[in-house]
Amino acid sequence: MQKNIVMKYLSIFIISILLISCQTKEKIEYRFYEGPIQGTTFHITYEWHTDLSEQIDSLLQAFNKSLSNFDPNSQISKINKNETNELDALTFEMLETARMVYEKTNGAFDITVAPIVNAWGFGWTGKSENIIPDSLTIDSLLQFVGMNKIKIQNSKIIKNNPNIMIVTNAIAKGLSVDYVSDYLFKLGLGNFLVEIGGEIYCFGENKNGESWRIGIDKPIQGSGEYNRENQIIINLSGKAIATSGNYRRYIESGKEKFGHSIDPRTGHSALNSVLSVSVIGNNCMECDAFATGFMVEGLEKSIQITESIDNIEAYFIYLDKDNEVKSIWSSGFEKHFCK
Repeated sequence: MQKNIVMKYLSIFIISILLISCQTKEKIEYRFYEGPIQGTTFHITYEWHTDLSEQIDSLLQAFNKSLSNFDPNSQISKINKNETNELDALTFEMLETARMVYEKTNGAFDITVAPIVNAWGFGWTGKSENIIPDSLTIDSLLQFVGMNKIKIQNSKIIKNNPNIMIVTNAIAKGLSVDYVSDYLFKLGLGNFLVEIGGEIYCFGENKNGESWRIGIDKPIQGSGEYNRENQIIINLSGKAIATSGNYRRYIESGKEKFGHSIDPRTGHSALNSVLSVSVIGNNCMECDAFATGFMVEGLEKSIQITESIDNIEAYFIYLDKDNEVKSIWSSGFEKHFCK
């Protein structure tokens, strides 16, 4: 009899523990987290049983400590100031990809363009964006530009000249997307979308059980996060997309407009018909870098480059000879169009 009473209370205790456990375990559901980062914003949607906002914050802070030009104590800032030549894992990965894209785009993408980007006011130094640098200034700075003037040796960066600096804003947002996405993969998430500053990686399905729907903006001058319009909408899953354009950041001088896409080979704002480029690929860092390079390289050469590289596709919005807005895309891009 006593044994039965003990077993009865033991059973009640076990059931109580299980009920408490079930109550405290959060429901698997789609969650959303957003905030400011890298001078822009992030928006992350994911399906999981716990809130990951603290972990995401920690990841983004760690990323900034490595690759933010705006943090004077970041690893890349210390490299720019010649306080160290040591590369952490993120700076090493960024430099390796930057060199690959530099070579594929004939030098149109070059992260050593930092001194000239700062002279134009598109960098991190806080210079007024209303002053256009003269040719003498640009020519004097071009001697410090060129990926061929740096090399990596034993996880260290070797500069030909201490005045060489690296700007990360055309590649770091894409890498930060990959960085957060890799963490979500390792946790075992099957459905998520990571967007940082307009650069995106998405995997699995949205809450409606469909591929993620991504809008590519119309190149409307002065448009921003809250007054944009879609040029097209695409379906995406297991892929990244990054977009670069000159219609939001530019300098006006009289009747002339100078976009923020600086040609590292000339030091001047790139002058071609391209208004924006969206690149789809397997990782967001490469997409980010190629989109920037294509803005500089121009329409025809960029299409040729895209078609010559496996695993990337591109969508171009441009002005034709009659100043009409047109679009064209690489051969594999159309499969992503929403039907």
